[in-house]
Amino acid sequence: MSEFINNNKARVDSLYDFCFHLIQGEKGTELIKNHQEAIDNLTPNDIVLVVHRLVEAKVPMEELKIGINKALNVFHKVIHNHPKADVDSTHFLGIMMRENAELDTRLKEIKPLAKSINTIKDGIKLAAEISLLKAKVQDLAKMEKHYQRKENIFFPYFENQFPDYKCLGVMWSIHDDIRKVQKQLVAELQSGFIDLKLINRLLGDLFFFMYAIISREEYLLFPVALNAVSDELWDEMNKQSHEIGFSFIEAPELVKVEKKLVKKANSMKGEELDMNQLGDTLLNFETGLMTLKQAMMLLNHLPVDITMIDENDRVCFFSNPKERFFPRSKAIIGRTVQNCHPPESVHVVDDLVKAFKSGDKDSESFWIQMKGRFILIQYFALRDEDNAYKGCIEVSQDVTDIRKLDGEKRLMD
Repeated sequence: MSEFINNNKARVDSLYDFCFHLIQGEKGTELIKNHQEAIDNLTPNDIVLVVHRLVEAKVPMEELKIGINKALNVFHKVIHNHPKADVDSTHFLGIMMRENAELDTRLKEIKPLAKSINTIKDGIKLAAEISLLKAKVQDLAKMEKHYQRKENIFFPYFENQFPDYKCLGVMWSIHDDIRKVQKQLVAELQSGFIDLKLINRLLGDLFFFMYAIISREEYLLFPVALNAVSDELWDEMNKQSHEIGFSFIEAPELVKVEKKLVKKANSMKGEELDMNQLGDTLLNFETGLMTLKQAMMLLNHLPVDITMIDENDRVCFFSNPKERFFPRSKAIIGRTVQNCHPPESVHVVDDLVKAFKSGDKDSESFWIQMKGRFILIQYFALRDEDNAYKGCIEVSQDVTDIRKLDGEKRLMD
C-alpha cells in the first residue's frame, strides 16, 4: 500500500510540475517527454489534485485557465480512457449528465445555422437565419439552472467531503465566461448591425466553454465526487435541487420528506433537528416574545433576502422570502463566504470583511440591474455590546418601484 501511495504522490508531483511549467511558457514537447510516464498513468483524481495545487500556488485565473486547457489537450486521450461515473439516471450526477446530453443536442442544432449565416447572400434569408440562431442561443440560457445547482448545492457538499476542492473555483470561472459570452452573443444577434466575424468568434467561444464544462464534469469531477461524497448527501442534493430547478428536463420525482430538518450551524454532518418540535419554542427578545415559528415567518415575509455570516466567515443563516434574487440552498450553511463567490470577486468579499473586522466600516452598499429590476445589496457588520465583531448580514432588496415613488400616499387603495 505504501508503495502505491508514494507512486501516486510522485505522479501528482510530476503532473503538477508539467502543468506549472506549461503555464510558465515552456515548450510542450520537451515537457511531455520529461513527464510521459505520469501522463500515461494519470487518473481523474490526479487532475483534481493538480488543479487544486495550482490554485493554491496563486496562479492568476486567466493564465491558469489557458494552461489547464493546454494540459487537458495533452491528457485528453488518457482521460477519456477512464469511465464516467456509473450512476442511475435519477442520481444527482445522473440528472446532471442528462442535462449535458440535452445541451449537446441543442449545440449540434446550432452548428448548421452557424455555418449557413456565413454563406447566405440574400438579406431576407440571412435575417431569418439570424433570428432563428438568436432564439436557439437564448434557449441555451436554460443551462443556467444546471450551473446554479452546481455552485450552490454540489460545490458546498463536495468542499466539505473533499479537502482538495479548489478546482471548483476554476470551473465556476468558466461558468461566468459562458454567461458573459452568451449574453454578448444574444446582444450582437439582435443588434441592427450584424458583425459576422464577431458572431463567429463568440459562437466559437461559447461552444468551447460549454463543451469544456461537459467534459470536465463527466470525465474528471463527477467520478471523483462519486467516491468522495456519501449516498445520503446525494439524496439531500436531489431534494434541494427542486428549489432551483432543472435545465431542459422535467423535474424528477421528489420523494416526500415528512419532517422539515434544520442542520446545526457550521456542520454539514451535524445532528438534524426537527422543526416541528422546535417551532413552539419561545424566544425572549428585549422588545418582546415570539415563538421560533413566528420569528421565521417574520424573517421570511420581509421584502428582502437576508444572509448572515458569523465571525469565522461562515454562512449560518439565510431567509426564505417568496421572491428571491440570488439562488440559495441549505448546502451553503457552514460554507465560507469566500467560497460562495466566483474567484474573480473574492477579493471584494475579503476586503469588505477585513474592513468590518478592523472597524473601518460598519456598512457598504452595492446596486445592480438584473432582469429589468434595480437591486440594492447592502452589508452590515454585526457587533456585540462590547463592539466586538460577530459577523455580518447581506440584505438584498428590489427597489425598482421604491425609486419611482413621489409625493405622498396617505390612503389605502
